[in-house]
Amino acid sequence: MHTTNCFEALDSYCVSLIQLKASRLVGNYGYTKSDKDDIEQELALHLRQNLPRYNQSRGTLKTFVSCVLGNKIRSMIREHVTDQFDSRKHGPSLSDPVAQESGERLNRVDIIDSDDYLIRMGKISRRECELVELRIDVERVVSRLPANLQELCEQLGRQSIAEVSRDTGWSRGKIYDMKQVLLDAFIEGGLDEWV
Repeated sequence: MHTTNCFEALDSYCVSLIQLKASRLVGNYGYTKSDKDDIEQELALHLRQNLPRYNQSRGTLKTFVSCVLGNKIRSMIREHVTDQFDSRKHGPSLSDPVAQESGERLNRVDIIDSDDYLIRMGKISRRECELVELRIDVERVVSRLPANLQELCEQLGRQSIAEVSRDTGWSRGKIYDMKQVLLDAFIEGGLDEWV
């Protein structure tokens, strides 16, 4: 299967702006995580079609790109939201009864997993039970660390490295070295997929 690069002929600024704007749409206006690639392709195509209209005497290329993408996003949102409220495009009602294997009839809303819905909408990244397990595993690993690393771990959860450096008086280099020790401890503790 042949795939084409939708970002071909676009510079890194355009690509990063398209990716940023597409990721901001996920979880809003009915767009889901699975729509992100399509949004990026649509924005890239629109930008490539409009780049010949750029006039250097009217402004910078960055301003032009930002305006073109902003206008396209507004029209995409308007079109997407209009489609959402079109009653002909909607499936069954959440209050419709659904027969279970046991013969019991439940309303559709009662059988929908809220975590699945929130994950699809991009509102959360993991199920609640996974987050609880992660919290327990992190606490287990942190409890085995020396006191100075426990304190650093807590600070990095609230502050940037620059803020920690300012508060503690440690150099950023020292904090980065200590952070690497923390990362190694988390990997050793079986949390490598989260690091």
